[in-house]
Amino acid sequence: MKRCPNSRILAIVATLCISLMAVSAFAQLQTGNIFGKAQSKDGSALPGVTVTLSGVGAPQTAVTDAQGNFRFPNLSPGSYTVKAELSGFGTATRAGLTVQVGQNADITMTLNASMAESITVTAESPLLDVRKAGTATNVSKIEMEKIPTSRDPWTVLQSVPAVNVDRINVGGSQSGQQSVYYAKGALSRDNTWNVDGVNITDMGATGSSPLYFDFDSFEEMQATTGGSDPRIETPGVQLNMVTKRGTNDIRGSGRYYYTPGSMQAAAAVPGEATYYLQNTNKVNFVRDYGAEAGGPIWKDHLWFWGARGDNKISVQASNTIVFDSKTGLPVPVVGLFDNIVLRDKNAKLNGQIVASNSAVGFYTFGDKVRNARNLSPTRPFETAWRQIGPTKVYKLEDTQIIGSSLYLTGMWSKISGGFSLNGNGGQGESAPSRWRDANGVNHDNFYTYVTDRPQKQERLDGSKFLDIGKMNHELKFGFGYRNTPVNSSSIYPGPAHGWWDYFNVAPICAAQGLPSNCGIATVGRDVLIGYTEKYNDFYVGDTILMGNLTLQGGLRWDRQQSSNTAISIAANPILATPLTLPCSTTFASSCTGGTLNASLPPVNFAGDPKALKWNSVSPRIGMTYSLGADKRTLLRAGYNRYASQIGSAVSGANPLAGSYFYFLGVDTNGDHVIQRNELQKINSTAGVNPSNPASIALTRRVDYGMKVPTTDEIIIGGERELMSDFSVGVNYTYRKYNNLFTTRFEKTAGAGDYYTPADWVLSSRTAGGTFMQCAPVTGDPTKPGTITINAAGSQVCNGTLINTFTTTTGVALYQLAPGVPVPSNRVLTTRPNYSQKYSGIELTATKRMSHRWMFRGNVSYNDYTESCGANAYADPTAALPTVAVVSGGPGRCPGGQVAPQSAGSGAFGNDFISAKWNANLTGAFIAPWDINLGASLSARQGYPRPFRSSVSGLPGGTITVMLDPMGANRFDNVYELDLRIAKDFRFMNRVGMTVSGDLFNAPNKRTVLQRETSIIRNAAPSVANPTGVTSNPGGNRITEMQSPRIWRLGAKFNF
Repeated sequence: MKRCPNSRILAIVATLCISLMAVSAFAQLQTGNIFGKAQSKDGSALPGVTVTLSGVGAPQTAVTDAQGNFRFPNLSPGSYTVKAELSGFGTATRAGLTVQVGQNADITMTLNASMAESITVTAESPLLDVRKAGTATNVSKIEMEKIPTSRDPWTVLQSVPAVNVDRINVGGSQSGQQSVYYAKGALSRDNTWNVDGVNITDMGATGSSPLYFDFDSFEEMQATTGGSDPRIETPGVQLNMVTKRGTNDIRGSGRYYYTPGSMQAAAAVPGEATYYLQNTNKVNFVRDYGAEAGGPIWKDHLWFWGARGDNKISVQASNTIVFDSKTGLPVPVVGLFDNIVLRDKNAKLNGQIVASNSAVGFYTFGDKVRNARNLSPTRPFETAWRQIGPTKVYKLEDTQIIGSSLYLTGMWSKISGGFSLNGNGGQGESAPSRWRDANGVNHDNFYTYVTDRPQKQERLDGSKFLDIGKMNHELKFGFGYRNTPVNSSSIYPGPAHGWWDYFNVAPICAAQGLPSNCGIATVGRDVLIGYTEKYNDFYVGDTILMGNLTLQGGLRWDRQQSSNTAISIAANPILATPLTLPCSTTFASSCTGGTLNASLPPVNFAGDPKALKWNSVSPRIGMTYSLGADKRTLLRAGYNRYASQIGSAVSGANPLAGSYFYFLGVDTNGDHVIQRNELQKINSTAGVNPSNPASIALTRRVDYGMKVPTTDEIIIGGERELMSDFSVGVNYTYRKYNNLFTTRFEKTAGAGDYYTPADWVLSSRTAGGTFMQCAPVTGDPTKPGTITINAAGSQVCNGTLINTFTTTTGVALYQLAPGVPVPSNRVLTTRPNYSQKYSGIELTATKRMSHRWMFRGNVSYNDYTESCGANAYADPTAALPTVAVVSGGPGRCPGGQVAPQSAGSGAFGNDFISAKWNANLTGAFIAPWDINLGASLSARQGYPRPFRSSVSGLPGGTITVMLDPMGANRFDNVYELDLRIAKDFRFMNRVGMTVSGDLFNAPNKRTVLQRETSIIRNAAPSVANPTGVTSNPGGNRITEMQSPRIWRLGAKFNF
């Protein structure tokens, strides 16, 4: 007798083959869902039950299907009530259901077989979400109101498990500028930003936000760091922010928060830094004020909401003492306030004229004006940027319900974005030129940057609910198109469009027989870049519920394409005609006959011959299983693949991305302006074909056969509901990052003959010994704090000895083998035989607000490493990963810990973001007499402090060498404790007011967060310095500290 296969197994297999499944959405989400089942007292399913939902927006009605199921998808965040009614049965009502972004509330409505009996239950939504197979953190409106924060999304991200942020914002000390952040090894360029379902991610600075935000406009925020939703495009942090909306109740609020500098603890300069720092990070004031209101225009059909918020931030960054060379006395520096003004406007119109259709119109405006961006000890006020540039976002969305089980949502959005950065020294050829002194401090001016970054996006998403056998299905699908072109320019002011540099230059000049007042003159064309970016995506999936088991997954297809557009650039003013000069000895291999005609004539670029195209297919598979009849323990597992976003990648292969000659010369008249007759030798070039400077062909190009960077992820975890309002969880994540792209160099333009370690030979090793940090003696011009070499070859501090460092010998230095040309032909391509891995575990605990208290806490362990094979790098020298030109490609890959170097808004170049552990605890308690107490504790391991040496005299230029493995030396661990006390008042049972005081950095921790880690200079031996090694006078200097303790006072009313 032939046995028939189990029909349930066949149904499962068939469904998997057809749809590949999907999970409840995280990406680009602005809504949540309520799913439920109506049953009789004996547990039997009740079909035909009328279920009414009331709360935010218009009431909605559903009828249960044959299995007693009902659903209310795409709900705005907020509180809802569900009522179930059936003839011959009583009424069941459940109030107080909270809907959160990307979350699913599964409830059961039990009806008794009695016409008279009615059951009303007030209870929150279940904490465990059986449709959730990823890792996400929801931050509700009540948490944003009651937990002390600096009131911006970047501060909130610090509270998300496994997220590392590059700065510590103490009461607004870093507000108004964007943090760089990483989670689970994902590159910061793979982060995405979404507001009310619109992907607003800035693709010119890929992974950042084009906006700053009115914090009180948010209803809820959600950060996703992994999951099986096929709508997630990248492995980075997916940040979803949902603004408020109008309802049937007229409501609103207004606030004024003031953080005065007079209520900050003294920003004292540590004793070791008194000779070079006038002050450390200090708040002058922060003012945050605004209002929002909304209500019905036509009750149950049309609602309006609007908001306006301003944020004025004035801080005093760390700044350097400048000494007069003649008197040896410090020169007073005043007025170094970094002032930021953020202005935000929001408007939203919600409509539901008929029950089966709803629509949304949304507008937001954000502008930022800043007088001193990147103000720091190495960027005094005249070299800091003035930033201006508003961004506007428009969105139209419509949702149509077809029948009772098909939901379609169409969305269109437009973003007009861009900004400009202008050096405070002025713009144009008549403005002062930038120059940098021997201590690395810039003077007089900086370059001008202007960028235009518009975006357009269209989407169609849908969901279909159906039953097959005893299985409940939620099919999801969607299509999307996004267009994000970018056009930018970078222009140096002054008549030469260039600048003098004396930092780490003296050894180079000495080796070339030039005087001690020699400098490097950088002369280039203006940088004009334009590129297109177009994105298409399609996804499909299914969520299958079978008793205690939920299967989830999906399939996503992405097509990304980008190309550099046509552009023309004028000649450099002083190199429009050739200038014949001898070459430095380190440049001789590319310099015919020992001389070279240096010129930068006008050039025309016709654009890339074709677009770089990435096509990727990303499967997502997940499952959850509820243990026991009470289903209070949930197990999760998933496998997911992600593709990186192409972003600004091709801009690095634009042949006009930067064309420079680097000269050695002497500023004979001391005006800090480069003249032709001051240039003496050609030291190196970048982005120029030295033998034909007018040619742009293939000096930078794209490898159109490069692979799409992908990430494979495995998540295993579980969650336990200890009480109805308290759960704990644990998740383990493993990730492998493949096909990462980089810039490699080829010897022959277009030939693909890439440099390899075989093209380098051992030159020498870094010298060990004791090196010093030397301070000037105030008022004594003979002791300016310089370091010289005496007749015995020992270093001498001409001033006061502050600190010493002892390093060992043995870091190998390599140079190009004889006959190998200096790298000049760049190729954007896949980095061969290279991958990165992340392995981490996170412990979480969540207690939502009930019984007068709430709590959210997490602890994470992170291990982020790299693996290298043959030709993963070219130059074997242990350089920083960011070094490319000298290395002939990416820096040497030693394996071990990965610590990306920050490049965020502000001066964070000495921030290497990698903490093996981090933790965050937040909580609030409502005490008697309506007194609110709140606290937030953030802690992490100190970031790496890699000691470095600046090595000159190698062919191609100067290279920065790591003296120790990444992570061998670290800064101190960082702890930030913020406290809050507030009192609520009520007037006429309608108007409320809250007065509050927030204390940031309560223990007044002054942890050093950044230092100058370049402590040694290695150069060719000379008569004056037989070893060629000396200390960097600016080495080990503090550049950033944790801002001191400060109070914020606030008042907020609501109605």
